[in-house]
Amino acid sequence: MSRLSVFLRVQVITTTTIVSVFTFISVPVLSQDVLAQGQSTSVESTESASEEKVVEEKPSIQAVTAKDPNISIELLEVLLKPLPQDNLQAEADAWFALLKAKAEQISDKEAAIQRQAGQGEISGEVDTEKEQNIVTVSQLEIEQSNLVNRLTTVLDALDAKGGDTTTYRQYVGVVSGIQFNLTDAESLGLRFTTWLTSPEGGIRLGFNLVKFVGILIIAIFIAPRLGRLTDSALTRVTNISNLFRGFVVMIVKRGVLVIGALLALASVGVNLGPILAVVGGASFVLAFALQSNLGNFASGLMLLINKPFDVGDEVKVAGYWAYVDSISLASTKLKDFGGNTVTLPNNTVWGSDIINYTHSDSRKFMVSIYVKFTEDLDTIKKLWMDIASSHPKVLKNPAPGWFPWNSHYEYYISVGLSAWLPTDDFWPVYVELLKAIQTGLQEANIELAAPEQNIKLYQAE
Repeated sequence: MSRLSVFLRVQVITTTTIVSVFTFISVPVLSQDVLAQGQSTSVESTESASEEKVVEEKPSIQAVTAKDPNISIELLEVLLKPLPQDNLQAEADAWFALLKAKAEQISDKEAAIQRQAGQGEISGEVDTEKEQNIVTVSQLEIEQSNLVNRLTTVLDALDAKGGDTTTYRQYVGVVSGIQFNLTDAESLGLRFTTWLTSPEGGIRLGFNLVKFVGILIIAIFIAPRLGRLTDSALTRVTNISNLFRGFVVMIVKRGVLVIGALLALASVGVNLGPILAVVGGASFVLAFALQSNLGNFASGLMLLINKPFDVGDEVKVAGYWAYVDSISLASTKLKDFGGNTVTLPNNTVWGSDIINYTHSDSRKFMVSIYVKFTEDLDTIKKLWMDIASSHPKVLKNPAPGWFPWNSHYEYYISVGLSAWLPTDDFWPVYVELLKAIQTGLQEANIELAAPEQNIKLYQAE
């Protein structure tokens, strides 16, 4: 029993010793771990505190233009132009907050009007709470419309510098505009009267209409006068065809009208950017769809600039001998000797041989007569020289000429008679000279050659 007791005491002492040693070794290690964790937590807390301090110290961007809700759009555009995207975002947020607050005011007043529906009739004078609310709503809607215009200006500037304005524009599309409740006949007249007499409502619209119509009238007045001035200036310039001069005058007139229309739209606050974008897109689509006509357009410009002929010229083009009646960017119209109008695409005209008979001040008369081999050529020469020199319209320089010709030694000789005539008098003088040649040949007993055929008959045996 005593031995057992001694053995148990030894085991207890051994166990206690082992636990004490383990505890002595483990405590410093755990203390180091806890200290490391505490230091890490302290560092993280310090970093978080420093980050929060940096965030707190970073100044927020303050909106500048929204301090005056009635700022003019022209001045607003000037102030927005140098701002970067972050500043424009702050400006958009500020104007959006103003618009949202105004929309909430309108909503509250509209709700009050709905609750007051049926409480008496509107007499036209603002003497009841409902009428006062209606007038207030009308004024608030006008103020809201002005805020929408200024917010839209800010959003356009933000879009131009890469900002996202989708949410703002969706909200503007919902709350913008002045709404009239047609089912409430009692308040409709009062709201319309309030809007019509408001400086930012009907009065402003009236001034805008006057400006719009006035600018259009001025453009219509200036266009023809500027066209005549351009025509007069181009007339003094040499080597410019009537066709090209008329084309330039037309462009000037229509250009003044288009510019006047754009200025009129801009004067009433219409944003020309989307309009010009639509026009540009439509022009691209039309150019692609009408690409075959672009060749005619280019050929028309080449005809106008290079001036191979002018209106009234006698030409031979694409197999037609006729007078030029008119020319446009797409086609050229000719008037032939039978009085018929021939319309040719400018591609065909520019791509074919063009002979202009009336391009210069003088034109050559040429005619060939066929006489027998037995006729005296000197007599024919003297006859022609007398006729040409006696006519007052025949030019002395270059002098009239003649040239006999026979290449096959046939029964006739071809005698070419020539002279230079004024272009303007060519055809009348042509007829007179032809008649004089006919009379002179008859008086000189010069016989014209006629085809000869030798027929030989043989008797059959």
